[in-house]
Amino acid sequence: MANTHQDGKKESKGIRIVEKGDIKKQNNGCFHVKSQSNLNTWYDVIWKKNRWSCNCMDYQKHRDRCKHVFAVVYFLMIERMKLKSESFDEGNRCPLCKQTTNIIKRGIRINRSGVLQRYYCKLCQRRFSERPVGFEGMKNRTDIIATSLDLYYRGLSLRQIVEHLEMAYKVSVSHSTIYHWIKKYVQMVSDYTQGLMINTSERWLADETVVMANGRHLVLWSLLDSETRFLIATHISQRRGEEDASLLLHKGMNASEEQPLEIVTDGLGSYHNAIKKEIGTNPEKPVIHLQTSLSKSWNNKIERFNGTIKSRTKTMAGFFSEASTATFVAGFKAYYNFIRFHQKLKKTPAMMNGVADQKYDWMSLIKKSAKPTNHKKKE
Repeated sequence: MANTHQDGKKESKGIRIVEKGDIKKQNNGCFHVKSQSNLNTWYDVIWKKNRWSCNCMDYQKHRDRCKHVFAVVYFLMIERMKLKSESFDEGNRCPLCKQTTNIIKRGIRINRSGVLQRYYCKLCQRRFSERPVGFEGMKNRTDIIATSLDLYYRGLSLRQIVEHLEMAYKVSVSHSTIYHWIKKYVQMVSDYTQGLMINTSERWLADETVVMANGRHLVLWSLLDSETRFLIATHISQRRGEEDASLLLHKGMNASEEQPLEIVTDGLGSYHNAIKKEIGTNPEKPVIHLQTSLSKSWNNKIERFNGTIKSRTKTMAGFFSEASTATFVAGFKAYYNFIRFHQKLKKTPAMMNGVADQKYDWMSLIKKSAKPTNHKKKE
């Protein structure tokens, strides 16, 4: 848990470095990152032996990601999202005749978020602004929206994101506007990801932790696949009862192609009957219930996941309501499974699980979620 907390602090410092513009890309692929304690010193961050390395004292001592490496990784992610937001793809087809040929650039449109390219369709003589799939009708630039979501789930508060956008992009938006973006796109992404059928391993890990919402304690239940670290299901409740444990397992069974052979939980008694109720007692395929009261090492993977959640929510000082808690958890589930690289696996859990063939960022995940799909949900 300590490593998770330290990584979170370094990542936040890395974001601040990018925000201040203290990073320079060189032609040879090396990055110069300014020291935050000695302004006359610049460190070199380079890609070497399939990993980023830095010549700062922190990296040389621990041989692990320092704030300068985090700054480079975040800088590159922002550059990728800018390129995707500027590219003309099938989302920019003519809104009237729906075709992508015979379209030419014609002028620009300037609004409070910057400059947007305008296009002209020769067939139907319609002018329209560039807007990738999933961002139709949005007034602000797509990379601004995607960056805001990413910063929120990396640990910045809404007001810190407002400051970042003003400093880095010269864009002025309110914290309520940013939260509107979060609710809108978390819902869109959740609708897509919840419809994906996943292949889980034989062992599932279940645990619960406490989060604060408007001064009250809420219980966050999580169900994690042991092998791929994929977050299968979550549930929010006010109690730790059998009914809530059953709801968590019910969501897990709906999401997975196969039922587990083992379920690892803590010593909470609610799990015992919930497992019988939701998974059954088939003698040909019995489910073994392992409790961490017998061996705490069985559940250390989900304990580390809870540490990641705690590290993120610590900067928020609680949630405003149960609804805002649910929005955060749904978005964090997508971020954890599809966007955030698992340090040990060197992949995202979605890539390990096979439901994704690439690492997503918020821009590409939103575009993927907005396109029609033919995946089926288990009834």
